[in-house]
Amino acid sequence: MILDFFDSKLNGDSWEEICQSCYRMKYRDQHYTEIPAVHGGDAGIEGFTRTGIVNQCYCAERDFSENELYEHQRDKMTDDINKLISSKYRDRLIKLGVPVIKEWHFVIPFYKDARIIQHAETKRQEVLKKKKDEPARYDYIDESFVIVIKQAEDFSLEIARIIRNSLTDTKLNLAVRDVKLPNWEECDSQKVENITRKVKAVIGDINDDDDDLNIIVNMYVESYIKGMEILRMLRVSYTEIYEDIYGLEQAYKKQVIIKTRMNNQQSMNSIIFNEILEDFEKQLRDACKYFTAESIIELKTDIISMWLADCSMQFRK
Repeated sequence: MILDFFDSKLNGDSWEEICQSCYRMKYRDQHYTEIPAVHGGDAGIEGFTRTGIVNQCYCAERDFSENELYEHQRDKMTDDINKLISSKYRDRLIKLGVPVIKEWHFVIPFYKDARIIQHAETKRQEVLKKKKDEPARYDYIDESFVIVIKQAEDFSLEIARIIRNSLTDTKLNLAVRDVKLPNWEECDSQKVENITRKVKAVIGDINDDDDDLNIIVNMYVESYIKGMEILRMLRVSYTEIYEDIYGLEQAYKKQVIIKTRMNNQQSMNSIIFNEILEDFEKQLRDACKYFTAESIIELKTDIISMWLADCSMQFRK
């Protein structure tokens, strides 16, 4: 999910901030207009386009079970649709110059229960019945009125750009807290051998059964497997951010090849390795300000593990 890497839990305010940025970006050509909730209220909607789209955001304030989440989303939708068809809000919408409403968007981070879709259809039918019964009173509602449920995934491109361009305080957190022992079958034997050989070259004179060696090799194998999955997820959900990382990784990898292959002294292996660790972390920190501090460390370790696993990073024996 696009929200999987969010650093902090969303609340009503942060979700509305993201939604407003998404709508301004996505519906820029339709002249999206935000309605601040001051000076008379927001008229029951967050904003509108000149093509008849209005939107309302909602984010649950705490973790709920699937059924509880459905009930809260259902009740919020019911309340806001009731506002939409009330005389008080009708007059407010007209004064604001909201065009005839064709689509009412219910914008939520996600939903887990299909009953919310059924509820949306029930409310749509109720609105259309009122319009049919009293067409003059509901002249601000279009005959083709629909309720559309929008999730974060529907705005994946916009959310990625908002974060990448620092249009929100939200940062991405790649750090995995629940660390499991690596499934070595996901890392082929040649890559494990590469990691082991290079770690031994950096550490120096060490036995194959040394605990420190095994701990570090295990960590880098784990980081390799984890890093491949993290990059895959970024490529799917945050394409432009993935391209930032990939571009930096490819450019810096050339420096890694030069620094390690031009070294002709085994005693320098550890120094060069540590210089690469320190400098690459700085490069990531400068280039990727949309990541948390722990994410930079995670990403550095994951990418270093990839260089150890392939032929990019070599050390003198």
